[in-house]
Amino acid sequence: MNNQIDPLALANLIITSIIAICALYLAYAALKHAATPNVRVSMSTPKTLQCNETILFVFEFTNIGYWYAKPPAINMIVFCNFAPEFKLVELRYGSSQAYADTDAKIGVGKMVYLKAKGLKLIYGQEAEEVHVKAITPAVEGEYGIRISGFSDNGVNIRKEFAIRCENPQASNSR
Repeated sequence: MNNQIDPLALANLIITSIIAICALYLAYAALKHAATPNVRVSMSTPKTLQCNETILFVFEFTNIGYWYAKPPAINMIVFCNFAPEFKLVELRYGSSQAYADTDAKIGVGKMVYLKAKGLKLIYGQEAEEVHVKAITPAVEGEYGIRISGFSDNGVNIRKEFAIRCENPQASNSR
């Protein structure tokens, strides 16, 4: 039995370990620099509302990042799409809701939308709020809201919410 270490095998082990560490570092660097922002949207408005009522819908956009990278979302454009039965009054966004859009348009799927543009979301900062004032549908039922957005550096989000509208007389008689 030979208790000596083969110098060639030792050199091979060292070189293989160095190459493996370098490959891991390069893979991590490529992953970190190619990362697109990870944005989450939530709605703080109740899911059941009264029919034909003016409501302020509040949508919060947060950059949650990844464990390996936290890139900012730059120049984000957000479309707040509502079922055509809603009457959209106004969208507000920015610091203290300083920017507004009242030009409701018909978009994909015949949904009515308002648009917020130029949002910047940085990881670790407070959520950006987008407020949409709308009048709920006059007829009872379940209606859809779809939030979609994209940015210059790769954000691509789409989130759907369901809102139930009820007449106050119908819910009192049950």
